[in-house]
Parts: sequence; C-alpha cells; structure tokens
Amino acid sequence: MSASPLTARFDALSEIQQAVLFALLMSLSGRNKTALLALLKSMGVRASATRQLDHAALAGPLDELLAQEWLGLSQAGLYRMRRLRHNEALLGLWRRGAFARWKDGVKAYLDGQRPSWGQTGTEHCPIEMWQALLEGDVASLIRWLPIWESHSRMKQHPPLAEMLLADAAGQQLLAALPATAQTALLLPVLISQGWEMQAAAPAYQYVIGRLEHDFKDQLALQDAAGLLAIWRGELDLLGEICPEGLVLVPAIALHLAQGQPEEALQSIESWLAQVRAQTRKRKLELPPNLNLLYALALVAKGDIAGNKTLAELIKHGIKHQYGEAYPLLLRLQWQSEGNAKVALEREPRLQGLDGLVCALLRYWLDDPAANTPQWEAALQMFAKQLRRDGYALAAEEIDALMEAQFGQPRAQSDWHSQRKLAPWFQLYQKQAAWQHALNALALLGKPAPQADKPAAESRLAWLLTLGRGGPTLEPREQKLSAKGLWSKGRAVALKRLREESDSFDYLLEQDREIIGHIRQNYDYYYGGSHYELDGEAALPALAGHPAVFWADAPDTRLDVAIGQVALQLKESASQIRLRLMPDKIRPDSALVWDKETPTRLLVYPVSDEARQIAAIVGKELCIPPQGKKQLIDAIGGIAPLLPIHSDLPELAAHIDSVPADSKLYAHLLPLNEGLRLQLLVRPLPGGGWQRPGQGMENVLGEQDGKPVQAVRDLKAEKKALKTVEAACPALRLADSDGREWQLDEPQAALEMLSQLHDIDPALLECVWPEGERMRIQGRREMGGMRFALQSHGGWFELSGEVALDDGTVLQLRQLLQLMRHSRGRFVKLGEGDWLALGESLRRRLEQLALLADGDGRQGVRFHALTAPLLAELQAEAGAFEADSGWQKQLRQLESLRDWHPAAPSTLQAELRDYQQEGYRWLSRLARWGVGACLADDMGLGKTVQTLALLLERAPDGPQLVAAPTSVAMNWLAEAARFAPTLNLRAFHQNRDLSGLGPFDVVVTSYGLLQQEADAFTAQHWRSVVLDEAQAIKNAQTKRSQAAMALNADFRLAVSGTPLENHLGELWNLFRFLNPCLLGSQEQFNQRFAAPIENGDDAARKALKALIQPFILRRNKTQVLDELPPRTEITHKVTLSRDEMHLYEALRQEAMDKLDALGDEDGKPLQVLAEITRLRRFCCHPSLAVKNSALPGSKLAACAEIIDELLENRHKALVFSQFVDHLTIVREYLDQQGIAYQYLDGATSAKERKNRVDAFQAGEGDIFLISLKAGGTGLNLTAADYVIHLDPWWNPAVEDQASDRAHRIGQQRPVTVYRLVAEHTIEEQIVALHAKKRDLADSLLEGGEVSAKLDADALLALLKGA
Repeated sequence: MSASPLTARFDALSEIQQAVLFALLMSLSGRNKTALLALLKSMGVRASATRQLDHAALAGPLDELLAQEWLGLSQAGLYRMRRLRHNEALLGLWRRGAFARWKDGVKAYLDGQRPSWGQTGTEHCPIEMWQALLEGDVASLIRWLPIWESHSRMKQHPPLAEMLLADAAGQQLLAALPATAQTALLLPVLISQGWEMQAAAPAYQYVIGRLEHDFKDQLALQDAAGLLAIWRGELDLLGEICPEGLVLVPAIALHLAQGQPEEALQSIESWLAQVRAQTRKRKLELPPNLNLLYALALVAKGDIAGNKTLAELIKHGIKHQYGEAYPLLLRLQWQSEGNAKVALEREPRLQGLDGLVCALLRYWLDDPAANTPQWEAALQMFAKQLRRDGYALAAEEIDALMEAQFGQPRAQSDWHSQRKLAPWFQLYQKQAAWQHALNALALLGKPAPQADKPAAESRLAWLLTLGRGGPTLEPREQKLSAKGLWSKGRAVALKRLREESDSFDYLLEQDREIIGHIRQNYDYYYGGSHYELDGEAALPALAGHPAVFWADAPDTRLDVAIGQVALQLKESASQIRLRLMPDKIRPDSALVWDKETPTRLLVYPVSDEARQIAAIVGKELCIPPQGKKQLIDAIGGIAPLLPIHSDLPELAAHIDSVPADSKLYAHLLPLNEGLRLQLLVRPLPGGGWQRPGQGMENVLGEQDGKPVQAVRDLKAEKKALKTVEAACPALRLADSDGREWQLDEPQAALEMLSQLHDIDPALLECVWPEGERMRIQGRREMGGMRFALQSHGGWFELSGEVALDDGTVLQLRQLLQLMRHSRGRFVKLGEGDWLALGESLRRRLEQLALLADGDGRQGVRFHALTAPLLAELQAEAGAFEADSGWQKQLRQLESLRDWHPAAPSTLQAELRDYQQEGYRWLSRLARWGVGACLADDMGLGKTVQTLALLLERAPDGPQLVAAPTSVAMNWLAEAARFAPTLNLRAFHQNRDLSGLGPFDVVVTSYGLLQQEADAFTAQHWRSVVLDEAQAIKNAQTKRSQAAMALNADFRLAVSGTPLENHLGELWNLFRFLNPCLLGSQEQFNQRFAAPIENGDDAARKALKALIQPFILRRNKTQVLDELPPRTEITHKVTLSRDEMHLYEALRQEAMDKLDALGDEDGKPLQVLAEITRLRRFCCHPSLAVKNSALPGSKLAACAEIIDELLENRHKALVFSQFVDHLTIVREYLDQQGIAYQYLDGATSAKERKNRVDAFQAGEGDIFLISLKAGGTGLNLTAADYVIHLDPWWNPAVEDQASDRAHRIGQQRPVTVYRLVAEHTIEEQIVALHAKKRDLADSLLEGGEVSAKLDADALLALLKGA
C-alpha cells in the first residue's frame, strides 16, 4: 500500500513502537510496563532477530512515544494512547496489516489472563470490536460496540463514529470500511441526534456526501438522515437522501409538519399492521421518537378522551423514561376527561424532540406556569440552541409558538408558508381549563363509548391435540372478515388469558370455564414461572363450543359432545361378558374420550359409581350360564346408575326391533391437501357409530321417543369391509392405525376418493363434514378430448376442449395452466373440485405443457418441428380438426418415411447396414430442411456416413466441414480416400473462400473458423458439418458464436458425446441445428433443465420426445457383432502411509482455506483449484508438493502393469490430463529403455500424423498421450491395452480416448485400466462417472438422469475426499 501523508509520523516509528500502539489501542484502561511487555511477547514482538524483548529494550521506545505525545502516563503508572493521536495510529496500523499480524497474540494473552471458568469480557472488547469493524462483521460489531461505549473511560468521549470523524485520518479509515460496518457506527449517532437535536454536522454531512455511492442500499441510515433533514429544514434534500420515498418516522414527522395528522396516523397504523402480521405480536414496544410522534398525531386528531392507544403510549413512555413530555400528555388526557388537574412536579427540561413537544403541551394545557417571563426566556434559549446547531425547522416551531403565546413577532414570519408547512402549535386547538371541565361534565350523562368493534366480530377458537400425554388446547383469537369468514386466528398467550380475561369482551361462558383451568407453575430450582392449561380438566367445557378444531386440520370444525358411560352385556360362547363402554375406563379414570368420527369427539366424565363398577368388572367380567339369573337381578340394581346395553333376550324382550342399516359409511375429513378416512356403520338412524364387525350385535336406541333395538350382522359387516378394502387399493398406501387411514399427498388422496366413488352406493356412502368436500368433476381419457390445429408460418397453434360432468367446458389453455399446479393425474379446478385424467391423457398433456412455446390467440403455440409429436396426438385424440397447412406438413412427413435413397455411386466405400440407414436418415432430414445430430458411438464410421451425404448434396453448392485441428487432418485423408470426386480445400493452407461452387468442400479447424468468422458468415453453404460438435457446447464462447452465424441450407452436428456435462450443452447444440426448437436459454432452463436436474421424469420424457427425431445414436453393441470385446478394470492404487498423511494434510488445509473465504464470489474457482491440487497429488506427490522426495504409488502401479504387458507382447495407450504427469512416466520409460511414442497439445498436426503412423507401423510399445490433445480423431488399433493414469470429470472424454484402440479395424480384445488412488478424491470422481453417463443416456437412449455438478457439489466432493 502506497505511503500516505496522514500516516507519515506513524510510518516513521519502529516496529516495536507500532506494536506498543497496537497493544494499547486494544486496551480500554491502559497497561503498566510489565503487563505491556507480556502482551507484546504474546504478540511475537522481539527486540531483534536474535534477542527477546525485555524491560531494557522496551524502555527507549516507550520514552520516545511519550516525548512525541503518542502516549500518556498516569499517576498509577498506566500507559495510554493519547486521544488526539488515536485515529492516526489506527489508520497506520490498518494500512500495515497489523490486525492480521497481531490480533491472535492479543487474544491469546487475554485468554491467559481470565479464569478458566470466566467468560469473554470487557478486556476482549477492543480487539473483538476493531476486528469486527475492519472485517465488516456487523453482527459482532453490534455485540461489542455497546460494551465499548458503556465503559467508564469511553463515556468520557463521544461515540466511536464521531471520534473517527474528528480528523482526516479517522475519516479515511471510516470511508475504507464496508458500508454495513459504517452504517452500524453511524446509525445510532444519527438516531440519537434526531432525538436530542444536538450538533449533528459531522456525521450528518458525512452520510449526505456518500449516499449515492456507499449508502444507496442502507435504508435505515437514509431514514435517520431524512429525519435530521426535516428537523434542519433541508426539505429539498429529501429526494436525494431517500430516493425510494420516506417511510415511517420521517414520513410521520413530515406529515405533522404539513399539518396532516390523519396521514401520519395512517402511516403508523399501516406499519403496525405489517409488523404484527410478521411477528404475530399484539403488543409492540415502540422506540422513543416513534412513540412520541404517534402520541402527538393522536392528540392532533383530537382523539384524546378515553383513547386506549394514547393511554398505552403514555404508559410506555413513562415506564421506559422516554422523556418529560409524557406527564404532560397524561395531564392533557385526564384534563380532557374532566379529572382533577395534575400538578407538574418540576419544570420540564427543553431538549430535542421531547423538549419541543413539552413546549407545545404546556401551551395547549394553558398551564399558568408556562405564561411567565421565566418560561419565555427558557423558550428563547431553546430556540437559540436549535438554530445554532442547525435545526432550523425545530427553531422555527419554537418561534411560531412564542409568537402565539407571548406575541413575539417572528424574524421569518413566512418561513412555514414558503415551504407549504403549518406550525405545530396549530395541530391541536388550545382550550382553557374551564372548557376542558365543561366538556367532561357534558360526558357524564352519556353512555360509555362502545368498543371499536362489536363482540360478534371476534371469537376465541380452540385447537385440540390428543397426544400420549393427554389433551392439549391452544387458544386462537379469530376475526370475522367483511365477507363473513373467520380468520385462521393468532395465538393468545395463556398468561394474558388468565390475567387479562376482562379485556376479551367476546368470551363465551365455556371460554371462561376453560380459562379457569390455566395455572401458573413456579420453578423453585431455577426460578421463574410459566403458565399451563390443564387440557383434560378443560375438555368437557368444549362440549357445544362453536369454534373447536383439530390442531392438524384447523379449517375443519370439530363437534365435541358429552357421552354417557354404559355397561355392555354380551352373550357368546356359553358366557355372558360384562364390560364398561368405552373400554378405556379404569378404576382411577376421571375422564375418557373417544373419536367417534373424524369430526366428532365424545367426552365421557366418569362418575364415582362408574369407577366402582370398573374396579369390580375390570377389563371384562365373564359370567357362566348358571349365573344369568343372579346377573339379571344385579343389573336391576345397577340400571338406575348408568345405561345398560345388552343382547340378552331377557333384558330386551319388551323392546321393539327394527332392521339394522348394514351400509358402510366413509367418513372423510379434508386435512390440508390430503384426506383422513374412517369406515364405520350406523345400525340405527341417529344412533352411535360402530366399527364394522365389532361391538354389540344388539344395538339399543330410540325412535320417535320410543326405545328400539336392531340386530347387526357382524359377519356381513366384516365381509363388506374387506370388499371395500379390496376395491380401494389406495388404502394400502395410507398411514393407518387400524381404525383410520390418512393420505397427506393430494394426488394419493384423490386416487383413494376416486376408488371409493366407484364402489356400489348400496355398499358404501361417503360422509363429509359440513361445508367440506373434495369433488371429482369427471374422469377423462384421450378420447374425451377435442383438438383443433392451425398453421401460422413456422408455428402451429393448438386449441382444444374437454367437457366436465356439470356441463362446464374447459379449454386446453386453461387445462394446461391448471396442470402446472397439479402434479399427478388429478387436476385442481377450484376449491375442492378436481378433474381425473386417464394415464395416457395425463402423459400427453404434460408433454404438451412442456413443449408449448407460449400462448396464441385461442390456444397454445408449438414450433413447426414438433410436427411428429402433433401427428401422434392426432392419432390418439377423440376429435382433431386441422387446416390445410397442417395437412401439407403431414403429407411431407409421410413422404419422408418413404424416402430411401441409395448411397452415391461415387462413394468409394461399402456401407454397412447401419451406416446405410444412417445415411438415409441424414438424407431425409436434409430433404425436410431441418438440422440433424449424428451421435453414433465412437468408431462406428460417422465420417463415412457424413461423406455419403456430402456427395449427395455436392452438385448444389459448396459445403463446409469444421473440426478440431487433429480431426480436420483426418477429414482430409478420409475424404480423399472415400469421396475422391469432392474438391477438398484445406483452409489452413489456402485462406481464400472466393470462387466456391458445386462439389467444393472446405475443411477448417474451429480456431480458424473463429478467426475468420466474417468470411465464413458471408458465404452461403449448401451444408455445414461440425465434427466433434461438443466443441461448441459453451454458448458464451466466440467459437460457438461463429458457428451460430453460419448461413447454411442444412446443418449437421457429428459427435459421439453431444451431451457431456449438463443440459445447457444440448440447448446450445440445438440452437445451431434447429434454432427456436428448444426456446431461449431461460425458457429451456425453466421448462427442461431445472426440472430434469431435480428428477422430473415427465420433463425428461418430453425433452427426449422433442429432440429424438433430430438425433441418431447407435452404440457398438447394437450394430457391431464383429468388434472384439472390451474389458474395463478400475485398478485401485493404495497410497503409502506417508502419502496418505500428506494427502490428508493437504485436504484439511484446503478446507480451512475455503472456510475462511465464506461466500465470496470467487469461491467456486478456489474450490476447483484445491480439488485439482489434490488430484495432482494422487498422480504423484511431486506434482502438488514441490521438491517432494516421496515415491509415487501410482507410478509404481503403472510400471508394474506396463512391465507385465510388454512381457506378453502387448501394446498400450497411456492417457493423462496432466502433461507433467506424462513427463514422469516418460522419465521412467527412458530409464528402462522402453520404446514409446509421445503426443500432447504442443505437437504439430504434421508430427501427430507421423507419430500415429509410426506407432501403427510397430515403432514403440507405449504411446503416451495427453487426454485433451489425443482423445479424439486418432486411429490407434495397434494397441490392445489402454491405461488412464488419472480419472477425468467427464467419462465420455475417457471413453472417446479408449475408442482410439477399440474401433473398427481392431482384431484383438481391448482392456482398459483406470488407475484410481484409493480413499482419495479420485474415488469420488469415479463415483460421479455413472451419473454423468446417465445424463446422456436418459435423453439419447433412456433411463434416469443426474444433476449438474455445481460449486456446492464440488465442495461436497472435497469434504468427502
């Protein structure tokens, strides 16, 4: 960092002296010489390179610092920094990086000074605060700054922001801090100055001067500065200070200054509503300025007497000692209500906003003590102070008040009117004390004012949970909307209900009874207390309550009723069984409950008699036949105590019998987006609900006031239940406890509902809670859809419709829009209404939704190249109308299917069957006029198929082939061999495109295509071929842009790996082949890339269907029976103990570096750099650690494989992506005298060909090849082994390299070795290979898809390495 005149004196100090200043800046109280010496030693400061620092060595530097007035020395022997030099030292230390050098030493010293059990305290404050400040750590700064400023020594000085602004050095340091850190320092100062109205010039002017650059996003700072601008009368600056407009406090202040209290109140209440909605807090504690301005606005509106809000504001202000205006406000409110005068204890102090409001209130109160010369003089002094410190508006308010109160003429009588303001004293009409009294007397005969809202507009609702620990009740306060709907409600504190229940004027008697069960529990060990509601005791009070809901289904009302405990007698198996119902009752039960249906809860209070019976009967009492008479006698004594349910004829002989209802009822309860189901029977109308096949066979009840009984067929009920379960397989997917089924996912719930609807109504009926229902408005298949298609140039517009059961007709555009929000075959039509789609219709509509390219006038638009898919739709639809344009397109597609051209006679090669089919496919697409991608596996003869097409199209004009440099040479050789009638023009030899005509084929490299882009773009080409087309995968490169600009009748991309890493590459490839087919990149990412990478199978299938007509891909196993087998071996290499220790140290070092970066923009690149370093270490330690003497385990493994191969007369290709790794292997081969060939990116095209030919001719047993330089365009079938020394990210690149040997012409089996260092990052990369392969296969052939590898994935890889 260059020198600065502001730190010249500091820069002249020695390192020891600078360290002394740093040490003392990090101390609040100063340090004596011994403590200072210990601290400096902890910081690593030495007297010299060979001498430790001691008292003698420290004495001289300290004396010089005292003499130069950097330090002061107290009587207690404490050295302290002089305040005047504080900023100069800070700036100098910051510029020299002292904090990074010495902060750890200071912290270590301080940690050693505190007890082991102690907390980080005030001694740590300076170092922590300065570190937070200079690093922009606002959270830590907010924590430590109050500790700093509250320290006894710091209280003698102004706030830190003002200290920094005191001189140029401090201002430079402050300006260098992040804007957030500056804001943390400046905001409290501006807020304080806006309240106290003391001299604000330095901080205020600093902020104003830097708003546009440093503080344009710091809204809180803008608001604080805006309020100061208002008090200062600088209203013309408000637009510059708050470009987004005034909010809250400055807006309120300006409204009041403009005489608009209603607008001020509207701003406050709007803000309060938002904050309450966000925090769910009813009571908010406002800061001093907002609290006082709110109160002032209420006074200005004249709403004083009986105003509860104003009373709360006054109470809050007095409680927190916000200022001296609040006793006056209280006096004004009491006086307006006719209460006795409240005498002031003392004359209020006039300072800031509080003083301004005090002056106004004394005037409005007509306070006799405010009409004295002494008070007039106090106001004059106050106005003088305000004007001196720059608060023009506040000073003018006092001047205007004194003119009204004492008749003093104002110096600037038109000050307010010029600025379209109104003096504040006019906000409230002053009244004499006697007027207040008469007004209060007039109110005595009138009824008390009504509450703001009638009681009917609020209610208390209860959310019930039945858990293992018993019932839990949660109170919610609900409001009735203008539409007559109750809100979801907000939680109400139990403490508030217990202690302030009188403030709830809408409570029912049941509510008050429940509240009576709230108890305050004290924690006598830890102290404190909390409130609890005894849910079990309160449960009976819920009976008949209109607002009870399940906590997990808060929109569905729950009916709570009081049940009656009964004694059940049932005769079976020659025994009579006695049990209490419900069967949960125990001798100690006071209350039990039973969920009769999903929306009905029965609560059973258990009487003393019932508990006695429970103690006698137990869970069940069995009586033998001989005890029946005695039992009947005993029952006679019990009958008055509780109801008896019995199937004994002797007890029911006198009761009429009626037929039992055997139908099953599906009780359905909407639960958020899902459903809860309970299957029950109800033998008697209006009677109790029973579980099918369980309970009493004889059921007693009442009809028309008379007792009746019904006999249930329990076996038939069980059979009916099994029939329903079999007809509704969706139940198997539900969570069930044996009594209820629950499906949380809407599609699964609707599937269950659909299956229930299909069951015979005589067997099953669905029952819904009142007002709650999910309706399926129809089930539709493809045959139920009607479509119409119109052609518009390069687009088709498809419209359609489907009719619902209620006669409503749904348009295709609406249906597709609804489907975007319904994942599954059920489409949500409205609240509770759904449409069921058949599987084939759902799949087809999903495809249409993904392929549609926006809305047309009546339907949705599709690219013309989606014609094959629309033709499939026509064949499946119930009705399909189309115009002549579509018919023409259809005829063209049908003619293409019949196009089977023979290979050109001038092709000097015999095409295999699959190659003949590939050529015909290319010819069809060229005839159609669309682009094509030939994506056959490496080694299947893509070049000869392409040459056949070029020969077919040669008579019609010049054609262009672009390829990587190495492949371009191969193209020239192959074309000369197989297509001698083509006029080949090697662009690297003759860079002239003039005079091109039929049969001319220009072959160029991608580099030259990019360099001469204008020349290539100016030429019209009959055909353009991009070989190894993955070279244009990055849309941002100039190479890609040059390819896109080419003007051609037919475009062909040739690539064995059209999709290597992520779907963005596929989009760019099709941007070249068939522009607009996949939409813009943003549309493609939204419709396909993002959903597919998140596992969306429908999006994957739609994209595959869209691109499939334009991609032809065959692999070797499909078309080549004669190709020898290929074996792939992952050879795990175990690193030595020393290598693993060093590897782990490097990995941990990398993690520490990345953690220190946080979320900086450059972090992804740093992650990749650290991973690359680890990968290079896995290859050989010397590649990552300079001059490392460790032997490489991978080199040893490679040498072992090579030796074995040579012994058995094999040849091998050895690939690595790191040239210096190949150099290490090369040195080994030289030492062993092994003959080899070598090729990397620096090898010229001519020399490449020479070395390839030499190897193929038998010169050399090993071929060392750089992966990127030799992975494509080479034919090296002389080798039958391939060794990959290090795994590359993309397996397709490795596969391409391996196919240099495994291709047509290879006679021997090929073995591929991948050397992978065990327990390292390399294993993680190999694990990714399968996912990378799936990405291409899922679109080009089929299967699942993997996600794109991003920065987070790389970091996860590093952590797991």
